[in-house]
Amino acid sequence: MELYYEQNVVNHNIDERAKKTKTLTVIKTVCLIGGVFMLVSSALYWGIAFFSIPLFIGFLIVSRLNKRNNTEYDYVVDDECIKISEIYFRSRRKLKYSISLRFIESVGVFDSEGYKKIERKATKKHLALVNYDDEKAVVYILYNTNKGKKLVFIEPDRGFIIALRRALSSSALTVFDKSISDFEKYLAKREQELTGNNDDSKEDEQYDVEQSENSSDQVDSLGDENAELTEAESK
Repeated sequence: MELYYEQNVVNHNIDERAKKTKTLTVIKTVCLIGGVFMLVSSALYWGIAFFSIPLFIGFLIVSRLNKRNNTEYDYVVDDECIKISEIYFRSRRKLKYSISLRFIESVGVFDSEGYKKIERKATKKHLALVNYDDEKAVVYILYNTNKGKKLVFIEPDRGFIIALRRALSSSALTVFDKSISDFEKYLAKREQELTGNNDDSKEDEQYDVEQSENSSDQVDSLGDENAELTEAESK
């Protein structure tokens, strides 16, 4: 049976930064238009060309910042490889890394003793994650390439780790660092906490509904009693 698992790493800050993104887009456009205008004007007076350099530098910096703030990821693991794609502005997708399973040397948690042992082996390091705050949720993958060993950092869920373990099969025993076992427990505990919070919210909602229904019943009951008293007094 063919194995396939896909995880979407959602960047929740995109919606919160919508106004900032629009502002940066305007600044980027102004820098680009200004730079091009200065460059064209240099045909009349060559000294103007120097003023276009800061504008083009500003364009590159703002573009990079805007892109980083609006990037999400897709992780895919199958029988042969891991594929990591970047998604820009929730519309454009680009395959960044394709890692053959047979070239993977080590998988473990960033905040672990195992990482300290293999850190210096890598010639290059790449980030493919959205959340930089929780180091316990960051996993490294050390793999071999024609240009040396490389490290890529991801933030996988428990389903991804389970799928990767199955894909690696017997080699998982040597590839997976011992920190992965604790990592799976950490993810399971976090899932339980999230599920518990959702259950509590549902219970609170149900309680509010019951309280509202009870209040309505009490109001109706008081209304009936007042009506009976009024009728008795009139008699």
